[in-house]
Amino acid sequence: MFVNILIGLIIFGYAGWMMARHIKKSKQGKCAACEMNKSCSSSCSIPDAPTVSK
Repeated sequence: MFVNILIGLIIFGYAGWMMARHIKKSKQGKCAACEMNKSCSSSCSIPDAPTVSK
């Protein structure tokens, strides 16, 4: 019984960690989360910082 609970906790813990990682990367945007963003030659560019107008 204890082993079943332990395996279940490991599976749900890993699934939760993967979902959190996916959400974090999706918030960064397409090119910011890409592993090849330093050497990629696609048309992605770093957006300018938003300006506040008064």
